Amino acid sequence: MTMELIEAILKRRTNRDHFVNKPISQEDINAIIESARWAPSPFNIQPWEIIIVRNQENKDKLANLVKKSMSAQMGDPKFLNDVSQWMSLSDDEWQKHADGVMIDDHVDLPDFIKDKTKLKPLLKNAKNMSFLGKLGLGKIGAGKFAELIKEAPLIIIVLLNKNKRSPGENRITWELLGMGAFIEHILLTATALNIGTHFINAPLETKKDRDELRAIFSVPENYEPICIIRAGYVDKEPKSSVRLNPNKFVHYEKF
Repeated sequence: MTMELIEAILKRRTNRDHFVNKPISQEDINAIIESARWAPSPFNIQPWEIIIVRNQENKDKLANLVKKSMSAQMGDPKFLNDVSQWMSLSDDEWQKHADGVMIDDHVDLPDFIKDKTKLKPLLKNAKNMSFLGKLGLGKIGAGKFAELIKEAPLIIIVLLNKNKRSPGENRITWELLGMGAFIEHILLTATALNIGTHFINAPLETKKDRDELRAIFSVPENYEPICIIRAGYVDKEPKSSVRLNPNKFVHYEKF
């Protein structure tokens, strides 16, 4: 690996496109694992476990679960209302807000919708959005997303070992900080190796779906699925992104 740390941080992106049709080498998988295991954690408890998924049957089962859970989300007014607050309909709007995501990256819009800004009233009305979801619009995007999972060279499931408890009343916060550092090590090392990554969140939203995920991958009860990462080599530059100006969130001495 020759990429500098700062370069990897600035280059890292969520990759929602197709990956190169090529297995990730064991050498690169080992490099990701080696980097991740040196992440900091409270009292060095190292509460993480990971499942490396390459078997096609297992990827197919995960894809089916994701398709089902994403379709259900498209019929949930509360979820859609929460999501709509973070979606921009144009690049100008996105650049101005400097946070959130572009709607194209998360919703499979029909071809007849040319002017996305006309969707603003729909975004503001979660009931209408959930109605469309129940009619099946959500299945379009969910189906395409499921195919991306099926064809992904590698899936990484990150688990929190709840048997390894951090001392203190605020232990859950400290444990999650450690898990976040562990995951970030994975993402940055993958970036340095020209491997794209993509979070898969849908099957972790409800207990029912998490339990189904546990059953598919034989995860013991005391291990909590924290995130699922889809990964593969990339052959094009990452898409642009936005971030808030530091003066929006940096405070000196006092808030």
